Amino acid sequence: MFFAKLLIKFMYCWPFATGRYRLFTLLSDEAKDQLDTLPQPVQMRTGVKLFVRPRDHLSRIFRYFGTYEPRTCRLLREHADPGKIFLDVGANLGLHSLGVAKDVGCPVAAFEPGTKTADCLERSVEVNGLGSLVRVFRVALASEAGMATFVEPPEHVGQSSLESPTDPAHRDGERFEVQVEALDQFAAFNDYLEETGMEVGLVKMDIEGAEEEALKGMMEMLKTHRPAIIMEIYDGNLNGFDSSRKSIFAMLSSLGYELTDEFDFNGLFLPTNAVAPSSDDVAEVTPVAVSA
Repeated sequence: MFFAKLLIKFMYCWPFATGRYRLFTLLSDEAKDQLDTLPQPVQMRTGVKLFVRPRDHLSRIFRYFGTYEPRTCRLLREHADPGKIFLDVGANLGLHSLGVAKDVGCPVAAFEPGTKTADCLERSVEVNGLGSLVRVFRVALASEAGMATFVEPPEHVGQSSLESPTDPAHRDGERFEVQVEALDQFAAFNDYLEETGMEVGLVKMDIEGAEEEALKGMMEMLKTHRPAIIMEIYDGNLNGFDSSRKSIFAMLSSLGYELTDEFDFNGLFLPTNAVAPSSDDVAEVTPVAVSA
């Protein structure tokens, strides 16, 4: 246990972004397993405390280095508005949800359908004293409501996703049914908007290929609220959902958005100065059916 604490202190204090992952890969499985037994929650460098999952790749990165996706974290804080809601779609363990709530002070709607992951997220909300700002919705977002199969890789929960409609083997892992909602018609979220009296100011989306489906279910919100969008646009995941960077760019362009920055398979889309198009002007989209 002493070795584990010493090693984690060394890795946590490693000052350079370059070389972190190399250090991580040098650890033996035995050392990683030992580190998993250390107390929780994990203290991130931002001051946020996170409950993490054992034998999970992303959880171990949080524990060892106390930081992850620094550029995404910075951009989220730059574009979050304390007077508007931050929508975190694919919140996972809550790194971005809690970080933005703590540093910016805006309300956060965190969408995470994975049961054990959402359990960790809700514990983290409580231990950070952010219950008045962060609302956890245990649903996945798509183009229409229903139930769908969710796939959770046991050692990389960050790669969890809805099952691919065309390639069920696109993800390996535990499979279970989750509730799916189209944001525009999701009653609990619309009640939340009414409760806060705020519009959505920023959307972060990382749902392993189902991004276009989620966009289809929130088109009215995008046209009305005009939030900034930071989302993953990786064809390796999108192709599993009959989607692509090209189709996402076309959809967002039709809604009056433009790509202003691209980094680490993510894109920053901002609304143009033009007025958002009416429903009749936006290209028709076909939802992928989920079981009712």
